[in-house]
Amino acid sequence: MFVRSSWKPRTNDEMFDLIDAHPWARLVTNGEHGPLATNLPLLLDRRRGRFGLLVGHLARANAHAQALAAAQAPTLAIFEGPYTYVTPSWYPGRDMPSTYYYTAVHCYGHVRLQSDAELEASLGTLVARMEAPIPNGWSLGEIPRSEVTRRLPAIVGFELEIERLEGKFKLGQDEPRRDALAVAGRLDEGTEPSLRELADLIRHYNMDRPDANPV
Repeated sequence: MFVRSSWKPRTNDEMFDLIDAHPWARLVTNGEHGPLATNLPLLLDRRRGRFGLLVGHLARANAHAQALAAAQAPTLAIFEGPYTYVTPSWYPGRDMPSTYYYTAVHCYGHVRLQSDAELEASLGTLVARMEAPIPNGWSLGEIPRSEVTRRLPAIVGFELEIERLEGKFKLGQDEPRRDALAVAGRLDEGTEPSLRELADLIRHYNMDRPDANPV
């Protein structure tokens, strides 16, 4: 991923926070006839491994499952945070070209397949995480355990230990500070939570920097 020095996240924790807030990912693995990609949720366990561990599952019938089991090269997990098109009309001087502000994290690592017991436990963690914000949310305990275990042979659980972590928070840091902050102000006028989240990130990365164009 091409990342100018000004676009680098300040800490690993800021990248981990993005993964936690936006766990819907794209998993990419080299296959026999080219790349295989699957969209799926991946949960981060920060406590395990040097850069954390990602946990997920996919259908056993998916060719990607066989590729994961046989992969020698690292697998890539891609996470996207908030993003937006930026029109030149948002800049005070209307004198900058249009662009995108966006955030992304790439995680590279080798995959280990889970046992059935590990898969069942991780499914419980996934459901609890996703149901937590839902009023009167559902839990696995509401159905017989047999309804879970009979489905386990149809899916493959895995863990990806992150060996390389890359982030790109392109938030106007290479533009005049007043322009980046003007974009944040425009995004605050909307009602979409992700754009307000993006506005907060823009201010976080631009408010305290000199009003000059960094490298």
